[in-house]
Amino acid sequence: MKRLALVLAVTSLFATAAQAADAKATFTAKCTVCHGADGKGQSPMAKKLGVKDLTATKLTAAEIETMIAKGKGKMTGFEAKLSPEEIKAVAAWVKGGMK
Repeated sequence: MKRLALVLAVTSLFATAAQAADAKATFTAKCTVCHGADGKGQSPMAKKLGVKDLTATKLTAAEIETMIAKGKGKMTGFEAKLSPEEIKAVAAWVKGGMK
């Protein structure tokens, strides 16, 4: 039983690391143009659009998911371009401090 718990824990760690890597790759491909690689919104496009610093967000992961999917203001939604799993992973990655 202990061995099974250990295997599950290790598997979970690898899955979490893989999801974070995928979320970072998705963010890099879809979001950095406006939000910048660090999410601080300091790129020329971000300044033009008034993008907020994602590293200081007070939004919940669920609120971030909705914003990614539906868009808000000048931000277009990504629900037609990203799977629900990708949206959830990016939202969790942003909420987790982009680490």
